[in-house]
Amino acid sequence: MGLREEPKGPVRMADLKARPSRGYSLIDTLPNYLVDEPVGNSLRKALAAAVETLEPYAEYATLANAEFAGRYALNFLSRENWLEQENGNLRYQSPPDEAAHFAALQSKGKLSADRGNMEARISMAVEGGTYATADTARDAVAYAEGSIPDDSDTDVLKSRATRLITTALLVARDGDDALLAVNEAWVREVIRIALEEKSERGGGSSDMLRYNRPAIAILALIYLWARLRKTADRDELVALATRQDWAAVPAVSAAVPRILEIEPRLFKAMMRAGFSGMMWRWRNYEPGDEALQAAFEAERAALTKTAVTAELAWLDGGAEPNWPAWPKEQPSLRRASRIRVPGSVKSEEFDADDPPEISIDASPEILHIDHQAAARWLAIIQSAPAGAISWRQEIVSDYADWTGRMNGLGYAADVEISHEPSDWNLHFYALHAERLLDGDDEAFAADLPFVTDLPDGSFANVAQTVQHAADVLYFNDSTSAPERPVALREKLVTRLTTLDRWRSDCDPDKARIDMESGGVIGKMLFNTYAPFTETPSYLVPNVFDRIDPFLPIIHPMLAGGPTVFVARCTMNMLLVAPRSRHLGFLLDAVEAWFDRTTSSELWIAAGVGGRVMQWFEACIVEDPGLLEPWHPARPQIDQVLGRLVAVGVAEAHDLERRVTAAAEAQAVAPVRRKPS
Repeated sequence: MGLREEPKGPVRMADLKARPSRGYSLIDTLPNYLVDEPVGNSLRKALAAAVETLEPYAEYATLANAEFAGRYALNFLSRENWLEQENGNLRYQSPPDEAAHFAALQSKGKLSADRGNMEARISMAVEGGTYATADTARDAVAYAEGSIPDDSDTDVLKSRATRLITTALLVARDGDDALLAVNEAWVREVIRIALEEKSERGGGSSDMLRYNRPAIAILALIYLWARLRKTADRDELVALATRQDWAAVPAVSAAVPRILEIEPRLFKAMMRAGFSGMMWRWRNYEPGDEALQAAFEAERAALTKTAVTAELAWLDGGAEPNWPAWPKEQPSLRRASRIRVPGSVKSEEFDADDPPEISIDASPEILHIDHQAAARWLAIIQSAPAGAISWRQEIVSDYADWTGRMNGLGYAADVEISHEPSDWNLHFYALHAERLLDGDDEAFAADLPFVTDLPDGSFANVAQTVQHAADVLYFNDSTSAPERPVALREKLVTRLTTLDRWRSDCDPDKARIDMESGGVIGKMLFNTYAPFTETPSYLVPNVFDRIDPFLPIIHPMLAGGPTVFVARCTMNMLLVAPRSRHLGFLLDAVEAWFDRTTSSELWIAAGVGGRVMQWFEACIVEDPGLLEPWHPARPQIDQVLGRLVAVGVAEAHDLERRVTAAAEAQAVAPVRRKPS
């Protein structure tokens, strides 16, 4: 720890800094001792003796190294190394060995800079962009000099191996035909070596392409296939999709537009093959468990091999395989409760007389799905160009039961799920939202329980994804009809109002909101809940006018739940683009909140009163008639303004005065002159 204040003493830091010697470097004082005089001679003698004790300096030594610095200072003190110039001044000239050393350092510095620049270009080109050019590929190959990855790397990131594998990618993706033709064999050898490595599964750099060497190698192979169209490359790509480190996922994600352009079925085949190997086995590490694990891994390898064979047969013109069936694993529960009327999960699957177990079956035979890895494949579907993947709803059809079961479908509303498949839910339910909007009435009724019949906690999380995805689809498409989006929000709002945390919120004066209900309440009111910052509305002004059909649906929310949070979200929504036609909705909202509380916590501290007045001011610009005494909502407006004034909203008093002034101006009718 440093001292807060300098200790008192006879010598202070300021005294030391004031000394003339502090303004000079020692090397700068040496020319003062060049002449043949006692002090200079003593300095040279002492320095020479000290240098004799030092080892010879290394080829990379600089003035920061004592071995070189001492000899340089000794040369600097020698008069014979100083040349007299025409103006009478002296100039130091290094002796030949010292000059050669400085020249070598300068050359190495330039070489090091050139190497650094080249390696930076290669690294920045891996994900495309400005540096991903044929010139970069050509320069990278020249820099590689035919080297291949080996075990010579000493750094954790294995920079040399990563650079060589990236160079192979650049040749396959960005290089011209001549460069690829000359270096194809080298590229394939580098890919082969890279694929022998296993990336860290489920964490670290596995989601990043730049330092995931197996993923870079797979990406290079994708571009080899794209350019050369070799069936063997295609077949290997399908097999690589089943790797247990899931290195194929970031590679496919980076190249999916190119794959869909050439052969869309390849992406589907790779994803389906990958889904066949998503199983993992719970291990207890007791005696005999190793044999069980080995048997499981052998069985899984056989399953994935069969799946790959079926996918390749399909690509060659055979029958299309089904999506792999996943084990019927059960969710892990934080607390037990009896089963309620289930959706697609039949009550016969459980003992109706006993509560379900607290956690999943821990027997050695139990199998699970790596839902995080599966979610990465779903993320690729969502990132693909609109309309490029026509089979996306197959995922919803084939994995709705598994998803519902893992989120507690069929359990009581108060059951809490532990370790829910959050990443999978985020992408799966976005696809499910498409299904809810696009299906007919019968399909809508059948698919909705996969959301509304979940336990409260799961519903609160899932509904946010479904509602946001539905809003994106509706608001971003000006031609879409509002009927189904309105029906969906109505069902979700109805389910929301049954949540225990909505119904039990009995203190409307408090601004607190919990993480679970804050997200879903905010989403129903077109907000994205931000626990540590201001919760914003995700609507933008140029789409806001499509909101009108939803206002009657969210109207019942105004008088319930956590009042402060509901009010703030409502005002966030209305202030996106204030419209005077929403006056009735606003007045109803304010009156509902006043019926709940007159506390300053809502109207002053939370800023709701000021935001109401902000809305009024914006709408008066649009419709000045809001100030006029003849306005049909005049009594209700005046009542709201009076109540706002009563709780201390200063802006309401200012507007009230403007309304009075407008009324007085109307009362003084102008005197008209009779025509002469």
